[in-house]
Amino acid sequence: MSDWVTVRDLVTRTSRFGDRVALRAEEHERTFADLTARAARLGGWLLSAGLEPGDRVAVMVEDGLRSVEPHLAAILAGLVVVPVNARFRSHELEHILNDCGARAVVHSAGVSGVVDGAPAAAGLVRISTGGGAAADTDDAYEEVVGAGPSPFPDVAVSPDDLVMIGYTSGTTGVPKGAMMSHAGAVAAVRANLVAFRVVPYGACAFSGSISFTALVWAFVMPHLAVGASLDLLQPRLTMDRWFDRMERHGSTFTFVPTPFMDEFARTARVRPRALVRLAGVCHSASPATQQQRAAMVEVLGGAYVESYGMTESLAAVAATTRLDADGSTGASVPHATIGRPLAPADVLVVGPDGAPLPPGEVGEIVIESPSLFVGYWGRPEATGRQLRDGRFLTGDLGHVDEEGFLYVDGRAADLIISGGMNVYPAEVERVLHEHPGVLEAAVVGVPHERWGETVCAVVVPRAGVALTADAVVEHVAKRLAGYKKPTRVVFLTELPRNANAKVVKTRLRASLLDPGAEEVLRFQ
Repeated sequence: MSDWVTVRDLVTRTSRFGDRVALRAEEHERTFADLTARAARLGGWLLSAGLEPGDRVAVMVEDGLRSVEPHLAAILAGLVVVPVNARFRSHELEHILNDCGARAVVHSAGVSGVVDGAPAAAGLVRISTGGGAAADTDDAYEEVVGAGPSPFPDVAVSPDDLVMIGYTSGTTGVPKGAMMSHAGAVAAVRANLVAFRVVPYGACAFSGSISFTALVWAFVMPHLAVGASLDLLQPRLTMDRWFDRMERHGSTFTFVPTPFMDEFARTARVRPRALVRLAGVCHSASPATQQQRAAMVEVLGGAYVESYGMTESLAAVAATTRLDADGSTGASVPHATIGRPLAPADVLVVGPDGAPLPPGEVGEIVIESPSLFVGYWGRPEATGRQLRDGRFLTGDLGHVDEEGFLYVDGRAADLIISGGMNVYPAEVERVLHEHPGVLEAAVVGVPHERWGETVCAVVVPRAGVALTADAVVEHVAKRLAGYKKPTRVVFLTELPRNANAKVVKTRLRASLLDPGAEEVLRFQ
């Protein structure tokens, strides 16, 4: 790892793993030698098509054996990767292409219609990787990346050059492109190797999508960097197939998005052989309940990992360790903490003056880390608001306990001020999830004539449970101060989530403020 100065160094050096399997998709495999050679040819083709180092390449690919190649190709050619979620629609792609000034777009066949519908794509260099199937059947693409000389493109890349622009989910406004340098991305890979307990020459059961920016840098790049294989489980992910593949390939790592946690824990109890080699199992996406985390720890023990990071940090800057799972290391609420800061990053909770707050006091979470982004593309004002003196102001609210464990209490934008009192939605949500009849819950603030704002609980009941609003309010009132209890309860069949599986509270608020929305929401 000492010779990683840029991400390009990292990628070129993966060729040393030769005939080891780098990728598995369905029943097809790709070795490290083949992967790097194909990526080199694609990178060379992009340069021959008129692109120059520093140009932006949008990558919008469905999961399959070819889905990693465009990312590596752009890196090898000194280009800037701009990942685009394969679930996006044309207008979302259009915004990204225009905003970053993309010169090329690499996409899979299944999203060709989406690309066709984005006017900005018309004048770009464009290549399709073909169908989502794993087999190499697309003749046009294979002519570019297939057999033949594959020297790495002859380009100069420095640590300060950009390697990636990752667009935020945009739940609070127009998506912004977070610029990441090679130096920052290398620091992120190093940190994620530690945070997620990546085993050299191990095997990752990759349950997510390559088109999610965070997952590429959290899991894909660290595993490839140390000769570990990636088993791509999408798009046919089922719990049985997931456990079959882990058992067959001796997976040393996997990650479990929140919506899968309950079923994963249940399956793990009856299929322990699939867990034998797991060194790390990371929970990802939206926050999990304490009950969900306890169930995972029960079956996984110290292999279970909670972490904290975002597109702007690219790395996990805080995480739990193997010793934290049973609570013996002193976390005040073991199944609520997201761990402690991972050196060399530091994570602080500060007040309005920027000074660190004492344990127990809620303030804004700020990050200092060598993996931080360098700013938002074309948005100096937004950069200045959130990136100050080497610190990233996350907009998350949180606190630390006496032992230095970090807890997230919600977004600053979600803070409810009711009658002058601060209500942190995460605290109320944790209590709601303790009710046996509640499957999911989200808390938002709604206007109130007397108190300014009041608490609204949006609840998804468990199947077959006749849950009432009175029962919900009573449950919270017994456990929290009166001003924190919901004055309005709305029942849904599911919570609205974005492509990254995060609950979209802005959509909830907008619906709740619409006259008559409660009746629409309650019975849909």
